[in-house]
Amino acid sequence: MSDIQLHHIEKGQGQPLILLHGNGESSDYFEHQISCFCDNYRVIAIDTRGHGLSPRGESPFTICQFSDDLYEFMNAINIAKAIVLGFSDGGNIALEFALKHPEMVDKLILNGANLFPSGVKPFYQWPIKIGYRIAKLFAKKSEKARKNTEMLGLMVEEPHIDPAELARLTMPVLVVAGTKDMIKDSHTRLIYNSLPNAQLAILEGDHFLANKRHKAFNAMVKCFLSGYMIRHATMDDLPVILRLRDQAREIMRSYGNTFQWPDGYPRDDMFRKDIELGGSHVMANESGAIVGTFALLPSPEVTYSKIYDGQWLDNEPYHVIHRIASTPDSHGVLDAVLDYCEAVAPNIRIDTHEANVIMRKGLERHGYHYCGIIYLLDGNERMAFQKRVSPY
Repeated sequence: MSDIQLHHIEKGQGQPLILLHGNGESSDYFEHQISCFCDNYRVIAIDTRGHGLSPRGESPFTICQFSDDLYEFMNAINIAKAIVLGFSDGGNIALEFALKHPEMVDKLILNGANLFPSGVKPFYQWPIKIGYRIAKLFAKKSEKARKNTEMLGLMVEEPHIDPAELARLTMPVLVVAGTKDMIKDSHTRLIYNSLPNAQLAILEGDHFLANKRHKAFNAMVKCFLSGYMIRHATMDDLPVILRLRDQAREIMRSYGNTFQWPDGYPRDDMFRKDIELGGSHVMANESGAIVGTFALLPSPEVTYSKIYDGQWLDNEPYHVIHRIASTPDSHGVLDAVLDYCEAVAPNIRIDTHEANVIMRKGLERHGYHYCGIIYLLDGNERMAFQKRVSPY
């Protein structure tokens, strides 16, 4: 039985999505996630013990205790299972909780988490250690120093999670970090590589992606919650990718689009080159079966050098999406692809055949601008679209 009641913000209906903030913060950190996801989920943002409007109580001020608090909280409001999204210390709490109660976690999203203190870059960790030691000297004489000692102690002394333990977490996990994160890149990849069913997303930005670059962060989370796991393809995936191409061709023809992908196109070597360039991706469903593929490649795209009956939105560097394909019984693949690409690329161009109504409607739904006509190397005409993505 918990000695406190956790303060929380709740909005929306549907599957519970619990948000856990970082050290010294409160549920207010997630203002952009609450407003974004409340239309489809029951979003619950918690103030951790001794943070925000939640009382400190008498229990230990530890990551382990915070995870126990979450267990008591979920039981108190009759939540048997939830999606859990944790940022920084919140990610560490989420990991501890998932290891103790895996049956209560449907999906797990870890943003800027770490398994042990040395996972933090020394540039950030040393000032924290110095502040902790100074606060500890005055903790018996000053209430403020005592509180600072507890807060900083969470980052200096905790957590202590064995990477080998993560193999027990079989639920889908999204591991997110910034390109300039305070967590070591090698440590983030250790977490990812230790999880059996994980997706890794390194987004442009620092530790505070959910706040400072919330549109990009939310787009990546939306993609993950759609039920697809996306990763870079390898040559071992090529046979599956080619089968997806053939299935996509048949889907197009069933909708009257007999022009875009004729027999023999796209060629095998195009998909092979996408893999070699590091731009090919595959999408797996929750059963692990590969059901979709696409390429996201950096500019320049030679066929985009000239555009007719219009113009591109700008002349800035861009990424181009090519060769989207999926199985006939997979739904929401295009939306998941676009959400993913918009999270990692700030400026996107794409082309499609006039007869590809499904693609055109999807691009319109995501806010892509029609820019004009481009011609492929074989002279075939395509409609060209572009979207400039603000991460904020």
